[in-house]
Order: sequence, then C-alpha cells, then structure tokens
Amino acid sequence: MKEIILISGAGQLGSRYLQGMSRCLKPLKIYVHDFNEDALSNARQRWDEVSKSNNHEVFYITSIGLLPKNIDVAIVATTSSTRLSAINNICNCTKVRYWVLEKVLAQNEDEIDKILSLIDSSKAWVNNPRRLMSWHQNIKNSLDCSNPTNFEVKGGSWGLACNAIHFLDLFSWWTGEALKSVNTENLNKDWVKSKRAYYWEVFGELKVEFSNGSKASLYADLSSEPVVIKVENNYSESTKNSWLINEAEGMALRSDGAKISGNMNFQSEITAPMIDLILDSGYCDLPLLKDSAELHRIFIREMHRHWKKSGNPLATFVPIT
Repeated sequence: MKEIILISGAGQLGSRYLQGMSRCLKPLKIYVHDFNEDALSNARQRWDEVSKSNNHEVFYITSIGLLPKNIDVAIVATTSSTRLSAINNICNCTKVRYWVLEKVLAQNEDEIDKILSLIDSSKAWVNNPRRLMSWHQNIKNSLDCSNPTNFEVKGGSWGLACNAIHFLDLFSWWTGEALKSVNTENLNKDWVKSKRAYYWEVFGELKVEFSNGSKASLYADLSSEPVVIKVENNYSESTKNSWLINEAEGMALRSDGAKISGNMNFQSEITAPMIDLILDSGYCDLPLLKDSAELHRIFIREMHRHWKKSGNPLATFVPIT
C-alpha cells in the first residue's frame, strides 16, 4: 500500500520537494495541488526530469476536493500570505498525520495562533533545512556553545527580512537557547520591493538576544559581498575561539586553523530522507511547529512593528515570505 503525500503549492520550492520525492524508498502517491495551471505544468516537467521509477504515482490537481480522505504527510509550500488559508482548506477536506510547513509561517501573530489551533503541533515541523544538512550538523558538534556565544551574519542583499528566520533557528539549534528578543532599531527606515511581487525587503541590522545570554547581529546591505557567519566565544581565554563560516564556499574555518568543509544541500536532496524518516518513525530533525512558532512570534511581531513605523501605520501584517 502506497503512502499518500500532499504538496500544497507547486511553485519553485514545491516543485523541488516533488523532485526530491523521486528518491524516496517507500512507494508514494503524491498529490500536487496548486490553483495555477502553469505552476502545475512546471512541477510536472521537473518531476519528469528526475523520475526513473514506477514506484511512485503523481497527481496534479487544482481542486483541493480531489484529495483522498487521509494524508500521511502534507507539505505546505505556499507563500506566507496564503499559508493559513491553505492549511485551513486542507483540514476541512482531509485528515493529515504529519505536516511540514515552509517558513515564514505567517505574516502576523494572529495567523500563527490560528495555524497552531488547526494543527497538532507535536506532529508538525517547520522547514529550517540547515538542521538536516550533515555539514551544519558537523559544525554544531564542533562548537562549544555551553556558555553565551556571539553570532554575526553579514553580507550583501541576502534577504534579511525573509531569511533571518533561518539564522535565528540555526543559532537556537546550536545553543539550545530560545529566542528572547529582536531589536529592529538599526534597520533602515525605508523598505524596498522584493524581487517577488507583493513582498518587501529591508536592509540594516537586526540585534538578537537568546535566553541564556547568547547574542546575534544580522546585517545586510546593498553590496555584493558574500554572506559570512561568525561565531565567537569570549567567556574563557583558555577556550576562546572563533569560527568563520562561508556557506557559498562550503568552508568553516576556526581561528586555530581547524577546518570543516561541506556544502549546502538543495531541497531536492534532503526531501527523500526526511520523508522516509517521518513515515518510518514519526520523527524529523526539523524544529517542531510548537517551538518554531514561538521563535516566529517574536520575530514577526518586531518586523511588523517596524513595517508600521516605516509609513504603514494601519498595516495588519508584514509583507515578507
């Protein structure tokens, strides 16, 4: 009997999830849902590029009513503005065992609360994929974050508003600390239109604090400088060290010369082992929804406040995805 998978949202990311599933060990029935026929056509083309097996069946649908009554794993890869409505529509027509949600979860705190009310948050995860990458797992195992640690992310045009959540989750994972606060005072006042229609970006610096005293600075400007992550411990001269991590080059370099090389995996590469593990054990290395929602709540609240101060005083949401 084939396991049943739903991919809600057949855009750039959804189609990469689909490609990855071609490598799943378990035979699957995959339903790809999108209202946009062009997106479904693109997803079909990407599936045809990689599928060499007859183990899986794929159905491309524009109506959510065509879903079976039970889904084993639902992946919600829509944009943030439609994430809540997509989840609500799925819940109204089928029963889902496990969920994987894309980030950012939602565009205001109220939508985060509504998502939590719809889903069993102990059986749902949020896709912060660095947790699934062996290179970042090796880096984590080599870091000493047992005491407060300082982090810095710095580079040009890396999409601070839409991608900061990845680094907030990464540092929370490395340290085991919860996010405590996000300070937007050093962000530029004016936001700029994103490459994706209807979404916006902002430059400047976010200052972040975690529950055990670790801190982070996330900085983006208009340059073409590569993104570099710096990790620094200052609590003891005998153990003091720093790391520079360049994800584009796949190199983590410690101040004493130690190196960890690796690479950033594509979504199509990490999907199959993730899905197989969920189906086998009900477990996933991604952050649970209930934990990620709390991190999202703090981040979205402060970004929403900044958006309103930047000339949008009546805005009920912050337009990031």
